[in-house]
Amino acid sequence: MQQKNTILEKEREILERFFGAAFVDLPSLPDWITDELLSFWHENLFDVHYLPSFSLDKTIHVPLWKDRPNPLFYKKMREEACLLPGKWILVDERDKPAKKVPWIQHNDVRLLEALGLCPKNYLKKWSRQLHRQEYLLPALHQKGFGSRFCLTISEIDELKPIILDFLKIDPQKTIRLPSFIEYNYLGNAIYTQWQTTETWEWLEDTLDDGQHLASGCKSVGSLGWDPPEFWSTILTFRPVVELS
Repeated sequence: MQQKNTILEKEREILERFFGAAFVDLPSLPDWITDELLSFWHENLFDVHYLPSFSLDKTIHVPLWKDRPNPLFYKKMREEACLLPGKWILVDERDKPAKKVPWIQHNDVRLLEALGLCPKNYLKKWSRQLHRQEYLLPALHQKGFGSRFCLTISEIDELKPIILDFLKIDPQKTIRLPSFIEYNYLGNAIYTQWQTTETWEWLEDTLDDGQHLASGCKSVGSLGWDPPEFWSTILTFRPVVELS
C-alpha cells in the first residue's frame, strides 16, 4: 500500500508540474497490483504512470510542452488521436539506444530479395544497439534477433505474451505499443532522453491505410509511418500494458 501511495503522489506532482493545473481526484491503482509486483517491475525498468483523460490538441498552451508533435500529426490523424486515455499504464522506461549501425530498411533490400537472398536474416542479428538490462534477449535470440531492432509489427506481436509472462501479468491484459500522443507526453514530461537519439520507435496509431506511426528520431515530436511489414536497423519498440 505504501508504494501505491508514493506512486500516486509522484504522478500527481508530474501532472501538475507539466500541465500547470491541479489534479485532485487521481484514481487509485488497481487492487491486484501488490507492492511486491511494483518492486519487481521497478527492478526490471518498468514504471507505472497515470495518463489523464486530456486532449493534447495543437491549440492548447502548456508551458512545459516543448517538443510538440510534428504538425503533420494533426493533419493526418483523427481528433481522438490527441487524447490521453485516462488510465494507469506500465511502460518500459529504458533509454532508447543511440544509432550505432548504418540505416538499412525494408525497401533497400528488395532487389536482393528478388534474387532469392534474405539480407534481413543477417541484419537482424546485429547487437550493437542493445537496450539496457534487456530481459527480452532469450526470446529475441530464439527468433534470430540480436536486439529489438529490425522487427515488423507482427514479429513484435509474437513477443507480447512473453512480455506479459515476464511481468507476471494476466495474459488477458491489454499490451500494446504507446500511442503517439502518449509517447510525446511521456517524452516531454518524464523521459526526455527519448528526444536525444536518432533511432525510431514503432507506435500503436495507424493511418487509414493501416500504416503504423513511428517517432523518436532526435525528437518525440518527429513523425514517420510505414506498413506493418516494414523493418529497419534503426527502428525499435517499447511495450505498454494497460493496468486499468
